[in-house]
Amino acid sequence: EAYPLTGSPATVAEMDASDPSVQTLDLEQQLADVVILASLPIAGCALAASVAAGLGERQRPFSLLRLAGAPLGLLRRVVGLESVVPLITVAVASIGIGLLAAQLFLESQLGYSLQPPGAGYYGLVLAGLAVALGIIAATLPLLKRITGPEVARND
Repeated sequence: EAYPLTGSPATVAEMDASDPSVQTLDLEQQLADVVILASLPIAGCALAASVAAGLGERQRPFSLLRLAGAPLGLLRRVVGLESVVPLITVAVASIGIGLLAAQLFLESQLGYSLQPPGAGYYGLVLAGLAVALGIIAATLPLLKRITGPEVARND
């Protein structure tokens, strides 16, 4: 027999690159990469705007808290926690849902099983979270500028 049957490939990497389904997967992965790279700057700007808007909406209450003796560090921790906890919660839920959706898609459409992501995936996730935390931290200096005694005055 010229082409002995050795079993079906277990992973996409084991498939022949000339196989049309592999080419389709490559195109879909490239499309996903473009969408992700295009959405990251938008998400970063939205995160910064959200934190800054939250600070702006509570400008007077934060000013009153500072006048009452609350240290600036405490206010920064409050704003940081109320931004970081939802970020981490949504990130963990998104990872789980994304992997589940990928598994369901691969099984139903292509008959493959999802392999656990490699270290590169986890590195990118951690780098993305670090950038998001950096964006949140970059907005915290606004707190000092918008919580002066002049803001707390009644006009």
